[in-house]
Amino acid sequence: MIKSLRFSILIFLLLFILSPFLKAQKIECFILEAPEKPFYDVHKIGVLKFNCTNNRRKDVVLTDYIVANLLDQKRGIENKGRSLYGLVKAKEGKTYVKGVKTDFYEVIERDQLEKIMKEQKLSLSGALDESSAAEVGRILGLDVIVLGNVSYTHTDERSNSELTGSCLKRTVTAKGTMKLISVETAQVVGTIASSAGFKDSGCGDKMSSVMSVDQLADVALNQLAKNFVDYFSPGFTYIKYEMEKVKLKAFKSKGKEAMDFLKNGDVDRAFPIVYAMFEADSYNPKTAYNLGVLYEMVGAYEDAFEYYGMAYELDYTNKKFQEATERAEKGVALAQYLEDIGRPIQAYSFTGDGVAGALAERVTIKGSSSDRTNVYELPNKASPVVAKVPGGLEFKVIKEHSKFYEIQLRGSKVGFLAKSDAK
Repeated sequence: MIKSLRFSILIFLLLFILSPFLKAQKIECFILEAPEKPFYDVHKIGVLKFNCTNNRRKDVVLTDYIVANLLDQKRGIENKGRSLYGLVKAKEGKTYVKGVKTDFYEVIERDQLEKIMKEQKLSLSGALDESSAAEVGRILGLDVIVLGNVSYTHTDERSNSELTGSCLKRTVTAKGTMKLISVETAQVVGTIASSAGFKDSGCGDKMSSVMSVDQLADVALNQLAKNFVDYFSPGFTYIKYEMEKVKLKAFKSKGKEAMDFLKNGDVDRAFPIVYAMFEADSYNPKTAYNLGVLYEMVGAYEDAFEYYGMAYELDYTNKKFQEATERAEKGVALAQYLEDIGRPIQAYSFTGDGVAGALAERVTIKGSSSDRTNVYELPNKASPVVAKVPGGLEFKVIKEHSKFYEIQLRGSKVGFLAKSDAK
C-alpha cells in the first residue's frame, strides 16, 4: 500500500513538473525593450564600488556585475526553459531584432575611478556623497556616476520525511538601492530599489551539494545587477505572446497555419497571412493586434505602434492592447535613440509568399505517400505527364479550371491536376 502511494505521488510530481512542456507551444522570443528611466543623452558612465553592509568582500562583486551587464552585447538574451534530468532540453534564447548590440555606453574601469578617488582622498565606497561623486566624474569627463548600497540575508529550512529523508532548503535574498548622479548638476537623476532571491535545496545524499550562502549570494547579486542596469539601459527582454483568435470562418484554417509558422520561428511565412487577415477585416481589433505583434517581434516599432494603437482605439477596454501600445511607443523613442547614435535597428524585410500567395487556395492529393498521381502539362489527361506526386501532399492552386486545378510544383514548374485526384 505504501509503495503504491509513493509511486502515485512520484507520478503526480513528474506530471506536475512536465506539465509546462506538455501544453501547447506558445510564441515566445526576446524583444528589445526601452528602460523604465531612459537616459538617451548619456554616453560615458562610471560605476563606484557599492557598499555591502553585511559583507565587505561583496562590494566589488556587485559593482563588477553591473559593469559586466553594461558591456554585454546581448544583455537579457538567455536560455529559457528547464533541463529535467536530461529529458527536456532548455531552449536557446531567440530574437528577431537584427543589428543591435546592447553595450551602449563607454564604461570607465573601476581602477581608474579608485585612482582618482585616492588622489582626492575620498571614500572608495558607495557612501560617497553626490557632490564628491560628481567631482570625480568631472575629472574623468563622465556624464553619470552610479553608486549605491546592498545587503543580503539567508535562511535555512530543514525538514525530514519518510519519503525524502532529511532535506535542506537554503534561500538567499539580496536587497539594494542604486542612484545615478548627474556629473553636470551633482543631482540624483534616477534611483531604484530592487531585490533578488534564489533558492537551492537537496535531500539525503544531495544535501551536501546545496550551494553555499556565498555562492547563492553571488547569483542573487548578479540578478540584482541586471535589475539595476535594466532600469536605465535598453536591453532584451523575454516575452510570451498570445495571439488573438480571429473567429471568422473564412480565416479559421489560415489563422492556425500562421500560428504553426510562428511556433516554428518562421515569421516570414506567417506575416503575409496575418497581414492579409488584417486587410480583409481591418476594423477588427484582434487582426490589428496580431499584426502589431509581428512588427514588434522584429523591432519595427513605428509599425507596431500604429497597429497596436488601432487595436486599442477599437477596443479601449482591453488592457493587453493598452500595454502593447505603450510598450511600442517607448520602442519608437528607443529606435530614434539608436538611430541618433549610429547604431540603428536593422530593418527587417519579410520574405514570405506575399498576401495573395498566403491566402491562395490549396489542394491535397488523394491517397497515401506510397501512391503516385499524374500531374499533366495541360488541362488534359492526353497531354504529357510533368510529375508523379505522392498522395497526401498539399499544393497551391494557381487557377481553377472546369475539371483541373493548375498547381504550383517545386521550383517554378506548374502542372494540371485532375479534380478527381484531389481531396
